[in-house]
Amino acid sequence: MILRIGIISRTDREKSLDISKNISDLLKDKHEIFLDETLKEYFPDARYSKKAGDVDILISVGGDGTILKSVRRYRDTPILGVNMGKVGYLNEISPESINLIPNILEKHTIEERSMISCTIGKRMVEALNDIVVRTEVATRVSQVKVEISGHDYLVSGDGVIITTPTGSTAYSFSAGGPILRTNSEVFGITPICPLYRKSTPIVYPDYEKVIVTIMDRPCTIVADGFPEGTMKRGDKIEIRKSMLKAKFVKK
Repeated sequence: MILRIGIISRTDREKSLDISKNISDLLKDKHEIFLDETLKEYFPDARYSKKAGDVDILISVGGDGTILKSVRRYRDTPILGVNMGKVGYLNEISPESINLIPNILEKHTIEERSMISCTIGKRMVEALNDIVVRTEVATRVSQVKVEISGHDYLVSGDGVIITTPTGSTAYSFSAGGPILRTNSEVFGITPICPLYRKSTPIVYPDYEKVIVTIMDRPCTIVADGFPEGTMKRGDKIEIRKSMLKAKFVKK
């Protein structure tokens, strides 16, 4: 079967660009190849893609940050990660294994991961790892109210992380949150450097919604590491499970 294969890459490392070129050369005789439009500067003669629906499978060459960028741009397009980062939890193969890609494309399986969403103004923002509400001024403590299941509690500190199982090993874990199994139907709430120890992490069923309200100083909303807007006193956002699923190609 001829597939439309997209390739996206980090651009701050020449080796990543070289690997992307090698993958393109490896697959071009059997599949249609499209490079992400962010690579135009490096491969001016290629065909390009820029959104979900343009390709059947996306190959991401980079670290976990490139994967998160890929999910944002290509939504539920299946992604095969080639690890060029420091950790690469979300990537499937190493650069030394790219010769396996043709066989993987023929016999792969798809693993789905839950995502999380919130509405900011008129925009729907979705994330694979987490949505973070954190103080806008690093030297000042902010207070936010977190409401879930008819209960609420106040967090005084640097903010709060609402995490998916995938994101539980990222920022949330660094902030003291629990590790969640990737196939579990739960999300987590992790306070960031809370002023009071009673503000502990919470694990909750992913079908419930969480409402975060700013009680005093302005906060920034960050989704998967990307700033998405600011909130002032009295503003609130509703965070819930997304209808979308992130999809990963597995060998």
